[in-house]
Order: sequence, then C-alpha cells, then structure tokens
Amino acid sequence: MIGALLSIPSFDLSARVHHRLHSRGFREITDSNSTVMKLLGPEGDRITELANKAGVTKQSMGYLVERLEAASYVERVADPRDGRAVVIRRTKKGWAYNRAAAEEVAKLQEEWTQLLGPAKMKELKSLLAELVAKLGHHYEGSYLEAVTRPPGQRRGSQARS
Repeated sequence: MIGALLSIPSFDLSARVHHRLHSRGFREITDSNSTVMKLLGPEGDRITELANKAGVTKQSMGYLVERLEAASYVERVADPRDGRAVVIRRTKKGWAYNRAAAEEVAKLQEEWTQLLGPAKMKELKSLLAELVAKLGHHYEGSYLEAVTRPPGQRRGSQARS
C-alpha cells in the first residue's frame, strides 16, 4: 500500500537522523519535540500556529516548547505583529541543531541516491514534488533548508556566512 511505501522511508530517515544527531550532542531533542524544530518557521511562530501545523493541541505543543526552551533550543519573544502575543523562535543552539539536521538528511539522501542511482532518485523526488503540489501543498525546496536559513532570507538569496 502507498501509505507503507511512503511511511517506511520516512520513519527510517527520521530514526537515522535522530540517532546521528544524538551522537553529535543534541541529546535533549526527542522524536516528539523534533517536530517543533522541523515546523518552526525561520521568523518564529506562535504556539497556536505550531499546534495547527503539527495537528496537536495547544497544550501538547506548549509542553514540547517548554522542554526545548529549558534546553535552550528556543526562546519566547514578543510578537512584532502584536506585542501582546508571544512568538517561539530558535536560539543560536536551535539554529545549530537545524543545520546539523540538514547535513545529516543530505548524507542520507546521498546514500539513497547510491542505492537507487541518480536518475531514479531524481525521478522519485520529481514525482513526490508533483504529488505534493497536486495535493495543494506549497513546496519550496527542502523544508530543512528553508528552516535553516536565517530570518528574512529567502531561497536563492545570498548564502549565509
């Protein structure tokens, strides 16, 4: 079934990246709170926005954010759009985690390219991108690539220092 064919590689990727990041010193990140780090936009998000993206309750997301905040991966700051609200954004340590995650995903993607061959991997990525678009989702390159860009920087703009 298509669900298993999509889920098995995704679970494998997540487990292997989590293991590699743990060995690189990011031990406070769990499978659960890694969701926050994956979904958190470059400029930050409100807890309600994160909860909606993840499909969980605001209370559940609040708990995950609290754990990451205690470990210094994220911080709460005043929302520049509404001073009464709070935005969750990455700290320097949070950006380091996302860069490391992007590096590990790239290594695993290269392993998969070796397994399938470059042409088949290109076709696989193309078909998945087409499916994502036809399902009505916006895709602008790697999500990890997008969330590891410093705030305000868009895809294709000057590389960070």
